Amino acid sequence: MLNYIRDTIMAPTTRSAKNNNNSSPGNEENRESPPKAPNPAASVASKDSVASREGATMRGYKVTDNERSRKYGIGANSLAMLLTKANNKFPLPELHLYLASDGFEVSDEEYLSSLPAQTLFIAAGPDAVITTGLYSINSQSPLNLYSCPTDADFEFEKMRQQSPLLKVADIFYEFIEQHPDKFRRMITEYELQKQRRVLDNTKAHLSLKAEHTEWFAGGEERFHSKEEAMAMRAQTRVRGYYYKAKEELTRNPLYRQNVKARQVINSVLEQFRYLLIGCDYFSMMFNRKCEQKHKFLQQELGDEETDAASLPSKRLRQVIREYTKENSILDEWSVSLCTDLGDFYCQGAYSENGNCCSMQHTINPYASRENLILFQVWNLDHQIELCRTILPALVANVEELVTQPQRKCSLHNKRVVDISVLEYFLEIFSLKNLRLVHIVCHEKSTRSNRSNGRLLCPECHEYRIVQELMDLQASVPAP
Repeated sequence: MLNYIRDTIMAPTTRSAKNNNNSSPGNEENRESPPKAPNPAASVASKDSVASREGATMRGYKVTDNERSRKYGIGANSLAMLLTKANNKFPLPELHLYLASDGFEVSDEEYLSSLPAQTLFIAAGPDAVITTGLYSINSQSPLNLYSCPTDADFEFEKMRQQSPLLKVADIFYEFIEQHPDKFRRMITEYELQKQRRVLDNTKAHLSLKAEHTEWFAGGEERFHSKEEAMAMRAQTRVRGYYYKAKEELTRNPLYRQNVKARQVINSVLEQFRYLLIGCDYFSMMFNRKCEQKHKFLQQELGDEETDAASLPSKRLRQVIREYTKENSILDEWSVSLCTDLGDFYCQGAYSENGNCCSMQHTINPYASRENLILFQVWNLDHQIELCRTILPALVANVEELVTQPQRKCSLHNKRVVDISVLEYFLEIFSLKNLRLVHIVCHEKSTRSNRSNGRLLCPECHEYRIVQELMDLQASVPAP
């Protein structure tokens, strides 16, 4: 048990070199998934949605209920078909599907198509409290979200109650909470020992599936190159922030009780979605072939390597991307976090107040399958916290906008008409506010910094940019 925990959490430093790299044993991958999104079946069950999936390949999925009393295998080629067949097995007035691995709702065809076959779903109603009864997620946030019980949760809890020996995990995590500094020292010492082992990882520079077959085992089998797989991982993390923001905002009492506020928030979410399309969901963050590198890499490397709702149509996506590129809206933050060889460097804990990791954590997920799995414990840390700071500030601005329409802009002294969508977008999704850190450097303490979002008038440059983008997408004819 301790060896498993050690090899899972106390992951070695795995920075690659041009001839030699480090690697370490891996553990099962913890996948980031998008949070539960409301209003699921209405959009996916439409005729257009069904028609768009005609001829799609049938895939097998598994569906169970929240109590795991029954489990069925279901074949489907669309979310609408999957919902219909699941409802036949578990009749409910309004059935929703949730990932059994993390409890997040699947309500999007595109996201369903990204899931592997035999994915296990939980069928439940829209207001069901999906929880193990043992713990909850974000229990101190304005909205209380609960974790969904997995098969492993049920089995492990039964075993833990029957066997006192398994309580060692509780003792282990209690030690981490009570002695965080000592735990960090232990991690650092362990990684330094591993770093001294010179292992031959000469495959780090290889890119194609045919060149490094074992790297693509598991969830990466559908990709042709490492860069494609890493770009998708970056997009998945950013999509997760969108779904989480949407979940928090649409469950807020202001959204539910105030019609004008609901319209403003829906508009903000739509603008977020088009901006994300414009930057390809920041896929370049983990892509080593992106020519634009984060300025942090130049500080770290010195002279070593300095040059290193419904889906929009293809035409609309292309128009949005061209507009954002031509107007350099997101260029500053559309950069890669790794070197040309694929080395990632930890940017340090929040308390260190700078782009520098005192423990010198590094990793190259391009080097081996093991490193790719270990990269899952590297997090994108919001310096201004998402749930505690950014989203509450956004809601407060929306409330001001709808309840005090005569408010004047702080810069131009003119009547406000919108919130600063672009600033909130950058704080939620971009490297302006995100910092890549090893799990040891991901601090959970409350932070004092505030969001820079504000109310805008028609004279504000930020307002004009976003409105031009929305006017542009509105002018593109429907396919």
